[in-house]
Amino acid sequence: MIRLRHLFTFYGPSPFAAEPVVIAGIGLPRSEKAGTESALRNGCNRLQEAFPDWISRPPSSSLPIAERAGGTLAQWALGALNETRGYLHESGSSPLPDGALIWLGFHNPVLSILALELGVDLLKKSAGDEASFHLKAEQGLKSLWKLCRKHHPDYQAQLLMQGARSKGVPFMQFIPETKYWMFGWGCRSKIFFESDTNDNGSLGNHIQQSKVMSKMVFRTLGYPTPPWKLCSNAEELSEAAVEVGWPCVLKPLYGSKGKGVTAGIRSIPELEAAFRHAEKLAGAPVMVEGFVEGNDYRLTVIGGKLVAATRRERPTVTGDGKSTIRQLITGVNIHRTENLPKSGYLCPIPVDDTLMLHLCREGMKLETVPAAGKVVTLRTNHNISTGGTAFDVSDLVHHDVRLMAESLAKTMGLSTTGIDYMSPDIGKSWTQGGALIEINSTPGIDVPITGGIDALEVALTVLGEHPGRIPFDLVVVEEAGLAGAAEKLMTMVLPEETGWTCGRETRIGGMCIRTEKEGPWPGIQALLRNRKVSEILAVCSAEEIMRSGMPADRVDRISLCGELPFIAEWTEVLEKHGDSIETFMDWDAWQLSTAPDRKGCIHHSVLLPLHLPPSTEES
Repeated sequence: MIRLRHLFTFYGPSPFAAEPVVIAGIGLPRSEKAGTESALRNGCNRLQEAFPDWISRPPSSSLPIAERAGGTLAQWALGALNETRGYLHESGSSPLPDGALIWLGFHNPVLSILALELGVDLLKKSAGDEASFHLKAEQGLKSLWKLCRKHHPDYQAQLLMQGARSKGVPFMQFIPETKYWMFGWGCRSKIFFESDTNDNGSLGNHIQQSKVMSKMVFRTLGYPTPPWKLCSNAEELSEAAVEVGWPCVLKPLYGSKGKGVTAGIRSIPELEAAFRHAEKLAGAPVMVEGFVEGNDYRLTVIGGKLVAATRRERPTVTGDGKSTIRQLITGVNIHRTENLPKSGYLCPIPVDDTLMLHLCREGMKLETVPAAGKVVTLRTNHNISTGGTAFDVSDLVHHDVRLMAESLAKTMGLSTTGIDYMSPDIGKSWTQGGALIEINSTPGIDVPITGGIDALEVALTVLGEHPGRIPFDLVVVEEAGLAGAAEKLMTMVLPEETGWTCGRETRIGGMCIRTEKEGPWPGIQALLRNRKVSEILAVCSAEEIMRSGMPADRVDRISLCGELPFIAEWTEVLEKHGDSIETFMDWDAWQLSTAPDRKGCIHHSVLLPLHLPPSTEES
């Protein structure tokens, strides 16, 4: 039967793809070919029928079966990975004698191989009945997607990747296996955690983590915010409600995304029920806050400017006179999956304690059948993450509201922030009714998108103009010459902002960098991540490139020193991903070419030998 074997992993451009890919081979032994060909054709057909969105270009049925299976698997595995947080673009196959070669993009190479193995397993199981096939696919994908949620970029990083890719800006994980991503290289880089960046001030970040401190800042600046009172136990609720007034809001003191929030509370029993719910989710104390009549707005400020204002609406369903509320929610959630880009960044409506508590307050339950046309609100909070919707109102914002949002972000030192604001009318000054609720240094950048603003426009705005490339020269030498090249580089005078790496040596200026080899190109990876570095000189061997792929998706100048064992396919890769290529007889010839008057990507005058002053010691 068909077998899969992992052959290579390329972490940069290769003859197969411009992006990182795993390479695998599938083989069909000649002795088994006749007996399994029909089953494999049936398997390819089943995969195409079950996952038409993933296999949009099905290989021709007239192809040899191994070649057809390779093409089907490549497309299917790419679709499976992208379904849950994947932002991958490369997959393909080519024929081999009695088999095929498959390449597949990766965020984590192990996951991409697992996706191919699952596809092969489904091909093998295609001989069974349709129900068994779908059950096997469902179970396998569930396990795969659990790993994808852990190892793939979060949806906010994906949006930023979309913006970066459109501008040719490189990106990489800043800390492996985390949500910290770096866009750009060296001194032209910007680090993100979801939408939070290293441009945000630590003081502002610290303040916004506390609902109480945030509200105190609002008041200190003279901006409106509802009265509040903290309660550590249920006995304190009555006094708090009297102090802030009815109706009121109860929310966990620590938490986000509207979890545990109950608004519009009008009685002590409702307040006590809300307290029990919030305490169960996040513990005590809780905040009891005055209720502000009006609409819920998210004001998104980036780089000191209000870039979007979005009116958020609570999740609802509309009755048809036949379906229960549970069934109506299921109907809405069919179109809202974990694949947020495919769902228009609308999140599924969670059926949880918050929802059921709200229905109970309204005299309903999940099995209630609403009358035809009746709109049923499902919770009191408006968050997109709990199934809400949004509408862009940026053109309606009053000047005073805009100025308040921008001055608040600037005062707190937050380059990227989301401000929650309640008002009957965003077109009126906050002095005519309106109040600040919270401020967040990690706002969901999907909110403006659900409101109707183009996703790419949002991504580019959040990314900003700073991320970009720095000069990068790549010198390729014979593998045996790496040690000698490193010794010569260590005698050179280098500016503090220049990073170089060769073999086991990596330095910034004259400072040695110690790297742990957790993958290929550890020295280059360290330099690309370092915001002190303004230009890079990387020296490597042809063998290293052919083993691991190019160390970057694009370099400014490639210098080939000596007789190098590149085959034609790899020479084409260098030509495609280097802005210029020069050849030299050896390292010394290359070094001689780096005279001060020579203009290149690296300031080559820094590569002159270090001349030590003559010794003053008497002989």
